Amino acid sequence: MKTPRLLAIHDICSFGRCSLTAAIPTLSALGIQVCPFPTALFSNNLTYGEYDFYDFSPHMKGFMDKWEKLQYTYDAIYSGFLANAEQIAIVEDAISRFATKDTLVVVDPAMADDGQLYPVFTPDIVSAMRRLIGKATVITPNYTELCLLLDVPYNEAIPSTKTLMEYCQTIAQMGPEKIIITSVPCNEDEIKNVSFDASTQSYDECKTARVPLSTCGTGDLFTSVLTGMLLRGLSLHDSIDKTTRFMTDCIQTTYFARTDPREGIQVEQCLPKLLDFKHL
Repeated sequence: MKTPRLLAIHDICSFGRCSLTAAIPTLSALGIQVCPFPTALFSNNLTYGEYDFYDFSPHMKGFMDKWEKLQYTYDAIYSGFLANAEQIAIVEDAISRFATKDTLVVVDPAMADDGQLYPVFTPDIVSAMRRLIGKATVITPNYTELCLLLDVPYNEAIPSTKTLMEYCQTIAQMGPEKIIITSVPCNEDEIKNVSFDASTQSYDECKTARVPLSTCGTGDLFTSVLTGMLLRGLSLHDSIDKTTRFMTDCIQTTYFARTDPREGIQVEQCLPKLLDFKHL
């Protein structure tokens, strides 16, 4: 069996588990070859309040030129946190060069949480991200990012199933076939993720117990595991269910470890479960 190959377009943090340091081990455990394509290099993740940073943009076109010359192909292209709005054009270029009709294109529009943009971004990231999701097969916005993409007011009130379904149908008209919304407002002791497949108009909600831990990289880990499961042939809704269970286990493991939450999810202890992911 051929090993699926994925081009992962993310930043890399030397310290603090997120982006590529979350994507590479989890996708590898799921039997996916990960080809990292760094957008930026960080000394550590942003939760520490200070960091050193290097924008990799000047080198990204040269990398793609070489891969194109060498005729590399990818079964999936997966973009996550980008250094700035201008890098979206680079991701679009990568999709244009390397995606075929059979390529799974996953876009995690990582730009906001808790009702507001991350402080490293300016509002122009939103319009650029709307353009990028139009080229995706799968998108995984959290609820804040969904509201920004749809230009609807964000509030913490629990949205009805009818409203969520309408949101999914509206954003599907922008291009993506499969929509996953994470961290949807719900009861305070629960986490809710929503999935919608535009090709079948099927909608599902997946809930799990909320663990009292806030840390970085959970969205990166979620989308990485989900992408691997989709590449391994699981259905959208089954992938969401198994990914949510795995995430809950990882967050619980980290919570009971009592480590500094800025270090991110302690995924290393949980990776063996992905080796037998169909039984999650």
